Amino acid sequence: MKIIDWLDSFYSKLPRFGDEIQDYVVKVLPFIAIIAGIIITFSSVVDLLGTPFLNALGGSSGATIFQKLMIVNILGVIQGIFMILAFRPLRKRKRSGWRLILWSQILFILSALLSFSPSFILGFLFLYPLFQVRANYR
Repeated sequence: MKIIDWLDSFYSKLPRFGDEIQDYVVKVLPFIAIIAGIIITFSSVVDLLGTPFLNALGGSSGATIFQKLMIVNILGVIQGIFMILAFRPLRKRKRSGWRLILWSQILFILSALLSFSPSFILGFLFLYPLFQVRANYR
């Protein structure tokens, strides 16, 4: 995939993690994924079912803002599901789990950009350790 190759070429120019740090990241990544996935999915569903969703359906005057929030929350639900689904493959060190986490992060970055949040920088920062451990997944 072109986007993965482009990101890999960028992150491969940064300093490499040592073997101990890579092993640690590989060990904790599945648990970070499952915990964050549950929290993100739950909070996004609660937001979707909350007032902004109902106001957007009701045609309130700020409907475009609420529609944007709905899109961000839908992306959050998808992101959380990707993270939850990545748990087992990450524990088995399968590349499919790594890809799910990658696409989850890409959705996070897209969501942050849609909401004009500077947190998209955190998304790019999290990609750094993710690409550092890519070779550990087959």
